Amino acid sequence: MIKHPDTDPLKLRNMAAILATISGAGQCVTLWLLPTTPGLLLIALSGSFYLLLGLGLFGISRFSLFLAIILPPLRGWFGIYPLDIPAWELLRIATDLSIALLCIPPLWASLHPDHQKIEPGLRDAAAVSEDPGEPGVSNA
Repeated sequence: MIKHPDTDPLKLRNMAAILATISGAGQCVTLWLLPTTPGLLLIALSGSFYLLLGLGLFGISRFSLFLAIILPPLRGWFGIYPLDIPAWELLRIATDLSIALLCIPPLWASLHPDHQKIEPGLRDAAAVSEDPGEPGVSNA
């Protein structure tokens, strides 16, 4: 079975990592753009967590995928909106949900029973060799 390049779990994970990093950097940059308030410090603190989450998503850990699925939507669910700019908060909620949705397929793929039996660099070669139409290759 050949994977489509747009739905490959590694690309989805990298897109989620890029979104989390950009979101975290944007939340930290608000310290320089807006007057300092306790709510703004809370945003910068959550931005630093997003930066760490982005670093974890660039790695290979399943734990960072799990955190990316759970934590960003919780921020939106509990309504942590310290800014009085509704458009920015709506953009943050959309980004949080995008991060979570992009992390579901890679986590699901990592929980597949054959995932740990194949080395990461050999997954594509193993997928090609399991093609039933290829002569001379045993599927046993």
